[in-house]
Amino acid sequence: MNNSSLEKLRELLSDFLGPHLSEVIDAYSSVDEKNKYFVEIPEHDTVDMGFDNIASIVARTSNVYGRAARFAGMARAQFKILQGDYNRVYKANKIGRNDAEREASAISAAETEYSAMITCESIVHLAEAIEVSARIASESARKLMDKMQSMQLAAYREERGSYSDSDFNTY
Repeated sequence: MNNSSLEKLRELLSDFLGPHLSEVIDAYSSVDEKNKYFVEIPEHDTVDMGFDNIASIVARTSNVYGRAARFAGMARAQFKILQGDYNRVYKANKIGRNDAEREASAISAAETEYSAMITCESIVHLAEAIEVSARIASESARKLMDKMQSMQLAAYREERGSYSDSDFNTY
């Protein structure tokens, strides 16, 4: 690819990612109970939920995890673009007679890019925190479902007489 194609691709990617990153901020600032980035596992007093309810929680937490991972990836991509912009401007403006002058010139010229990069890095941290909490909720919901299935199988075996007295003897 030539340089103009790469620059156009970078510009298109940046234009695409920018508006989506506002969703991360909106997720944290939303007070809506039905926030699409956060799902809470039921408390201990709802342990006797039906299998349909547990399956619904597993599906919702999986969807939230997928959504959160997508936006964390977008945030990381936007950060890489802004980091590249900063490095390009910083290195291009490193001019002067000595190290102090070169550093001052580069920092002054890349101030806007640095601010954008730091802001985006903060958004990356927020997005990754959403992703981690969604992953934990999803894994926990799946474990609840596994435990419920094990309990149902044990209850079925007990009702049908699948156990024998030797099953309860220690070795």
